[in-house]
Amino acid sequence: MTSSNKRQERVALVTGASRGIGAASALRLAAQGYSIAVNFARSKPDAEAIVKQIIANGGRAVAIQADVSEEGAGEDLVRETDSRLGPPLVVVNNAGVQRSRAMIKQTPDEFDQMLDTNVRGAWSVTRAALPHMYDAGWGRVVFISSVLGATGGPGDSGYGASKGALLAMSKSLAFEVSRRGITSNAVLPGTILTDIVGDVDPAVLEANIAAIAARRGGEPKEVAAVVAFLCSEDASYVSGAEIAVHGGGWVTLPPSK
Repeated sequence: MTSSNKRQERVALVTGASRGIGAASALRLAAQGYSIAVNFARSKPDAEAIVKQIIANGGRAVAIQADVSEEGAGEDLVRETDSRLGPPLVVVNNAGVQRSRAMIKQTPDEFDQMLDTNVRGAWSVTRAALPHMYDAGWGRVVFISSVLGATGGPGDSGYGASKGALLAMSKSLAFEVSRRGITSNAVLPGTILTDIVGDVDPAVLEANIAAIAARRGGEPKEVAAVVAFLCSEDASYVSGAEIAVHGGGWVTLPPSK
């Protein structure tokens, strides 16, 4: 493959793509013809399994390790994606951590970890990828926020603050880049049945699901479907939007954490 042909391909960089919503988004975008950079922080076997699945289905993918919370990691991740697949014209900022507890019990280290990963990580990856999108005159940026970033919730003042910051970041970026053929949008998942909920007390999870209008938790693939739409040509006039994937929302408040 020549360098020029390589750079004509559309490459998607999905952070935190080894499991859950990130993995589902990587697989869905690969099915739409994107070459995928499957970013992971620690779960190398899981990331490599996603890569193998994409390749088995006729796609192109590589696994790239980077903890986006670390200084310079976003720039390095984009640089390696460009070197191995081509310039990333799609960025799905999915990497995130959640440390839920009442504010009075939250430690500064936990709060900083959420800000460093959820906010600074998304900012640094996006900022590093934007020059490639500017050069191409086309691009898609998707921030995986949370309904908690819009509504707040008991025990999630820190996490909600970090996810709320992504909403502001996405909307502000949309003003800056939409005239260049680039869109910026946020997806707000509700209670999605990923491995993260395995750490939740079963009684608390059951009560949370009972509080949802749909009376069930969501599947990662249901979030990935929205991500895929926002990354498509069909969404060329959708920018600065917030799309909730939450089963109709809470009809009653979930229990305190």
